[in-house]
Amino acid sequence: MTAFIALNLLCVIIALLLDRFLGDPRTAWHPICLLGRLNRLLENWFYPLDFIGGALLTLLSATVAVGMTLALLWAAARIHVVVYLAANTLIIFFAVSARSMVQHALAVHTPLVAGDLEGARQALAMIVSRDTAGMDQEMVIRSTVESVAENFTDGVLSPVVYAALGGAAGAMLFKAVSTLDSMIGYRNERYERFGKFAAHADDVLNFIPARLALVLIPVAAFCCRLNPANSWRVGRRFRHAHASPNSAHSIAAFAGALDTRLGGTATYFGIRKDKPSIGDGNRIDDAALMTDATELFGTATALLALFAAIICISLWILTEYPLCA
Repeated sequence: MTAFIALNLLCVIIALLLDRFLGDPRTAWHPICLLGRLNRLLENWFYPLDFIGGALLTLLSATVAVGMTLALLWAAARIHVVVYLAANTLIIFFAVSARSMVQHALAVHTPLVAGDLEGARQALAMIVSRDTAGMDQEMVIRSTVESVAENFTDGVLSPVVYAALGGAAGAMLFKAVSTLDSMIGYRNERYERFGKFAAHADDVLNFIPARLALVLIPVAAFCCRLNPANSWRVGRRFRHAHASPNSAHSIAAFAGALDTRLGGTATYFGIRKDKPSIGDGNRIDDAALMTDATELFGTATALLALFAAIICISLWILTEYPLCA
């Protein structure tokens, strides 16, 4: 088991490096895109079954994702262990999305600082589910930073945790549930009951990674010369200031590090929702918050790779030179 986790961590490190230098591949054959299309097709079949249909869709989507991954890894292992490691690494690479998040956030920042508020709204609409039409500059900045903060757990930390424990199959299990939650996990007329199982399953899988984020983000804030003490304080104070049991953890830690306030009022599918504010900082209408947030995001990802390397080496040493020898 120790050797298995060590090999998975090695694959995780390489996958994060590939993501850093190559970014998320933009192709219709991306496994997550294929999974999303399958979910949408199956949704039409299962929707009439209400809550039970949503639960069956979640279980089937996760089973397909994990089953296909295991089949591919088994075939790769039959060829050679190097082929297995390459396949394991490649699938984990598809499961993490650090560089793409940074690119999307900077795509909002560029038109905003150039005075093109409408262009910034359109770029923001690519990464958030809330309505962006009519947003002022402050709301665009807040929504972008909040998306970056929340995506650190969903797009990087959680896939890495499950990849370390279960390899590519673990990463795809998380991505299957997370992808479906992002599609149907909404509290609106259509998905209130149908998407409830997927939303709760996503909550369960994100529970531990979200709490790890409370520790990792302040360390990253220290490396970025932001405010690590405030990141820890605000993270602890506002970690439950969200309807989701997990989302506010990384958002609060980012808010403290950046000395800003996130959360608050937003409109989803034409319905206004007054959510609690997260954080108590004074930096609000400052476009530099977006670049600071992406720097913090990138640094936290780099630290995650570093910690993975340290654990990997430690496990290898324990395997080669057990303490009881």
